[in-house]
Amino acid sequence: MHIRYRLFALLMGFIPMVLAQNRDVLSSPIDSLTRSKDTLAEQTVLDQVLISTKRLATISQEQANTILMEQELISSFSGQSVAAMLNQIGGIEINGATGHSGQNLGYYVRGGNNRQVLIMVDGAVVSDASGIATDFDLRLLPVDQIDSISIVRGPSSVLYGSGAATAVIYIKTKQYTAQKPRLVLEQSLGSNRSVNQSPLSGIQRNHSASFSMGKGPWNFQAQASRRFNNGLSAIAPAENERAFDGDHFRQFNTRVEIKYTSKKRWSMQQFFVYDQLRQDFDNFNYQDARFQSATKQWRTGGSFYFVGKDSRYEFHDQWSQTHRDINSDYPAAYRALNYNADQFVATRWNNQFESVLGTQGGWSSMYLAQASVPTNSFSTVLSHRDTRTYFIDSYVNMTYKPLASFSLDIGGRWHHHMRYGNQGVYQISPRYSFSNLWGDFSLYGRYGTAFIAPSLYQLYDPIYGNEDLKPEFNKSTELGLVWQKNIMKWGLRWFQRYEEQAVTFALLDPELFVYQYANNPQDQRRSGVEVELALETASRVNLNVFYTWVNAHDFELLRVPEHKFNLHVDFKISNSEKLSCRWTWSDLRRDQYFDSNSFTSQNISLKPYHWVDLVYSARLSSSLNAQLSLTNLLNQEAQPLYRYSGQGRNILLGLQWSSKQY
Repeated sequence: MHIRYRLFALLMGFIPMVLAQNRDVLSSPIDSLTRSKDTLAEQTVLDQVLISTKRLATISQEQANTILMEQELISSFSGQSVAAMLNQIGGIEINGATGHSGQNLGYYVRGGNNRQVLIMVDGAVVSDASGIATDFDLRLLPVDQIDSISIVRGPSSVLYGSGAATAVIYIKTKQYTAQKPRLVLEQSLGSNRSVNQSPLSGIQRNHSASFSMGKGPWNFQAQASRRFNNGLSAIAPAENERAFDGDHFRQFNTRVEIKYTSKKRWSMQQFFVYDQLRQDFDNFNYQDARFQSATKQWRTGGSFYFVGKDSRYEFHDQWSQTHRDINSDYPAAYRALNYNADQFVATRWNNQFESVLGTQGGWSSMYLAQASVPTNSFSTVLSHRDTRTYFIDSYVNMTYKPLASFSLDIGGRWHHHMRYGNQGVYQISPRYSFSNLWGDFSLYGRYGTAFIAPSLYQLYDPIYGNEDLKPEFNKSTELGLVWQKNIMKWGLRWFQRYEEQAVTFALLDPELFVYQYANNPQDQRRSGVEVELALETASRVNLNVFYTWVNAHDFELLRVPEHKFNLHVDFKISNSEKLSCRWTWSDLRRDQYFDSNSFTSQNISLKPYHWVDLVYSARLSSSLNAQLSLTNLLNQEAQPLYRYSGQGRNILLGLQWSSKQY
C-alpha cells in the first residue's frame, strides 16, 4: 500500500473512538454552544476554546512560556515582512530581517537554529524538503494574512513534533465568521534604501485585497497580495567601489478558504494557497551580478473540529509542492513535496487531571537538477523516488493538579522514522504557585528531549551530502519565576540545552578544500537568561521590555548576538490615534566569510546596532485607516552578514479601506 494511504489510515484510526467519548458540550463558557441557536455565535465560542497550545485552558502551564502576538500588534507591521516583525520580539533573532527583502532567513531562538525551531500554520507543521534545514520560508507568508502568532519557547517536542527543541512558532491565519459580505483593500508606498543611499534611491510597494462572505453555516474568503521592492543591493560594495545595482524583490500571494460550521458542535474548513517569490541576488564572491532565484509553492489542507463534554478533537493537515529555480553561474532546479497531518483529543477528566492524546505523520521528498554552466541543459541529480522518507508518531501528555498551588505536566512521544527507526522523546514540568501581599508568584521547571533527523539535502546532496549522518539529540532544562501584581508582570527564565551529534558543515580536507556535512563528535552546550517586564495600564501607555542573554560556552554562535534588548511602548493619543515606539539593541555578532585568496574561512565581527521604529496609526473614518512608519530611525548599519547590505532609515505610508469596520 502506498505510504500516504497508510499514514492516512493510521491518523484516522481513532476518530470514531474520539467522537464516541462525549456527546455533550463543555461546561462553563462552552455551555453557550447548546444555548445558542445561531451558527455563527457557536463558532465564535468554539474558536475561543480551540487554542493553539493543544490544551484546555484550565490547568495548562504553557502561558508562562508563550508569547502571544495579536492583531493589534501585527497590523502595525502592515506592509513589512513577517521576518521583520518576529525579529523585534524578545528572545527571537531572525537573521536577514534587517537586510535585502530576498535575503535567506535564519531562525535563532535560545541558541538554536532553523533545525530546532518548528513552524506551524493553522495547526499543521509546514516545511520545505529541499531546503538545507527543511524549514518553511517565512518570506512566502504575507503579514496581511495573519491573525495571530503564538511563540512557545523551550522544549516542546512532545506536543508539536520531535524536532521542536527551542521554540514553536504557531501562525493562525485570519478567519471570517460574519454573514455580511466584506471587502478590505490595503495599499502602502515607501522608500527602500541602505544607510549610505539617498532617500529616494529605492521604493517599496504593497497591495492587498480580501473578500469574505457567509451564507448560513458556510463561510468563504479569498485574499490576494503583491509586494515589490527595488533600490537596495543584496551585497554592499566595498570602499572605493561603485554603487552596486539594486536587486529587485517580488512577492505574490493568494489564498482561498471555505468553512462549514455545524450546529452540532463540529466544523471543518479547506484552504488553497499559491505563493510566489522572485528575488535578484549577487555573486557569492561579493561582486555585483544579475542572478535570480524564483520560488513557487502550492499548499492545500484543512481542519476538522469537534467539541464534546470536557473534551475536544482536532485534525489538521497540509500538503505542499515547492519549485525553486536558481539562475546563476551554477544553475539548479529544486522540487519538493511535503505532507503533514496531526490529530489529537484533549480531555478534562476532572478538576485535577487533563490529558492530550494524538498521532502525527508525514512524508517528504525532493528533486534536484543541475547544469555545469548556464548554457548547458539540466541533468537530474536526485529524484523523488531516491529521497522519499516518512515518519509516524503517537504522543500523550498529562497534567495533574492535586493542589491549587501545584501541578505536574508529563508527556512522551514515540517517533518512527523510515531511516532511523524508533525513537522516543519526553518532557516533564512541575509548577508551584502562591500569592501574598507582594503579588502572585509562579515557580516552574521543565526538562525535555528532542530528536532531529538530518535533512534530505544534508543526506543526499551530490557534493556536500553524507548518507552516513546520524540524527541529532537535544536535552533541555529550564527554570522560571513569574511575578504579577495589578498592572505589572515580571518574568525571569534560565535555560540550558545540550546538542549531541549536531550536524555541521565541516572541512574534511584542508588541502583539497573538501567540505561535507558531518556529525560533531563533541556535545555542544547552550545556556542563557531571559528577563521580561510588562506594564499594561488602563490609561494611555503600555510598556514591554525583554532582555536575552545567550551563552555558547566553548562553541561560538554564528550571527547570533550574545545580548539583545527589546523595548515596545504604545501611547494611546486618543480613541482614534496611537503612537508606537519599538527599540531593539543587538550586541555584536560573529560571522565567517570565505577568503578567495587564502581559500580559508575567516572570522569577523558584525557591529552592534540600535534599531528604532516609530509607527503612527489613525482611524480617519469608520472604514478608512492610515498608518505612517519610520523604520531604523537612527539610520544605523545592521548588516545581516559580512558585506551584505542592511536597510537604512525608511518611511512607509499605508492606507486600509474596509467595507465594515474591524
